[in-house]
Amino acid sequence: MANYTSAPEDDYDVLIEDDLNSSEIEPCNPYDPKILAARVVPQLSTTVFLAGLLGSFLVVLILVKHKGLKHTEDIYLLNLAVSNLCFLLALPFWAYTATHGGVLDNPFCKILVVLYSIGLYSEAFFNVLLTVHRYLVFFPVSLPSTTRTARWGMISSVLAWVLATLVILPESVFYKAQMESQTYKCFLRLPHFLLAEETSWKRFLTLKMNILGLLFPLCVFVFCYTRMRKIRRSGERRSGLSKLVFAIMAVFLLMWAPYNIALFLSTFKESFSLHDCKNNYNLDRSVQILRIVAATHCCINPLLHAFLDPTFRRHLGRLCCVHDGCLLQSREESTRDAAREELDHSTKV
Repeated sequence: MANYTSAPEDDYDVLIEDDLNSSEIEPCNPYDPKILAARVVPQLSTTVFLAGLLGSFLVVLILVKHKGLKHTEDIYLLNLAVSNLCFLLALPFWAYTATHGGVLDNPFCKILVVLYSIGLYSEAFFNVLLTVHRYLVFFPVSLPSTTRTARWGMISSVLAWVLATLVILPESVFYKAQMESQTYKCFLRLPHFLLAEETSWKRFLTLKMNILGLLFPLCVFVFCYTRMRKIRRSGERRSGLSKLVFAIMAVFLLMWAPYNIALFLSTFKESFSLHDCKNNYNLDRSVQILRIVAATHCCINPLLHAFLDPTFRRHLGRLCCVHDGCLLQSREESTRDAAREELDHSTKV
């Protein structure tokens, strides 16, 4: 029999689903994810997709047209918005699978997996780059002159995308659509020369997501901001850019940590003695609900830009301003905005 792992219509991330057919002594009804997926996922995916698409488009427009990508942080923020767009483009496919019980065909299965995975991992990597760069700016002695340039930001961004592409190779190569119950569904089809069992692959993919998507960004975040907080003088105010970078990383970790923890417990439930009927049901339900909650994160970053970045708010106001008086006033403020932005990007203790 072919060695593969099922990835049903409501599954996502690396499309890992727990094996609900494990041997149980007492008969029990497994959790059915299709009910909640059919009711919640289509409407929520549509709302998040439209809101996130508008917000990410505004972020890209302001960064490219008005800020001009003159600083390394702006380049990282632009790539972070592109990562959000990749994630957003996977949501319509996810909504379709939840509504119709399966994917359209093999290309759509790979598109769903690749967009979802590369959007998630690239966002984690660019959050790390933003945090590390803020840390280096905060400690100017440790900051080489080359890392201040936009060229360094472009080189490191390309490397981050290459790394994200390499990380998702197992999903992009081995996931294929297969007919089941008259609908196509995504399955992890392992080649015959790979002797690893289904359980081993499931654990590998879960550990990869927990390490690269949660633990690695969390360790960088805690280390950088703990040191920055110790050095920062009492009463000194944090710059707007530092607040924005801090908030983006914090929201990313807070929204993805519960899902990663639930997925880890579900995958390694035998090791934690959580494979009884009740725990199986609760874990499967928790994984699905927390996955839906985490998927809404991609429309929050534009809101953080609007609330925490004064320069972004001013540029956004100019886009919405159609009166001549507003346009004249915006021209008069452009010089002051440039000065504030330069100060914000070169914050020193």
